[in-house]
Amino acid sequence: MEENNATTSSTKGKGLGTAGMVIGIVALVWAIIPLVGAAAWWLALVGLILSLVAFFMAKGGGNTKRGGMLAGIILNAVALALAAFWIYKITSTVMGAAGDLEEAFKNIDTAAIRQSLETAIESATDSTAH
Repeated sequence: MEENNATTSSTKGKGLGTAGMVIGIVALVWAIIPLVGAAAWWLALVGLILSLVAFFMAKGGGNTKRGGMLAGIILNAVALALAAFWIYKITSTVMGAAGDLEEAFKNIDTAAIRQSLETAIESATDSTAH
């Protein structure tokens, strides 16, 4: 029996493509959550790699149904971009707060604090001596 190659489609990369798309959906939902979304970068990276590998496997294997693989690539790329945004926002906020704290420590008058401590110790010593 002769097989007609025109009507049959390859399934090469289909499983990896589906896995990449599902991971992309999860990563995107995770990346949308404020602050927590910064941790979605690793999941989006894994999903992006899976989707890309599946896409090139399908392209090389003659699979014309690559929509799920493309969706996985897009979803994971967007999730990765959102995670990078959250990482940037968290880092800039922490660095700004650290700069403010450093400036506050520079403005502390250590001589006045030392004088206050010495006065407090003298008055405590005087009150216990009487």
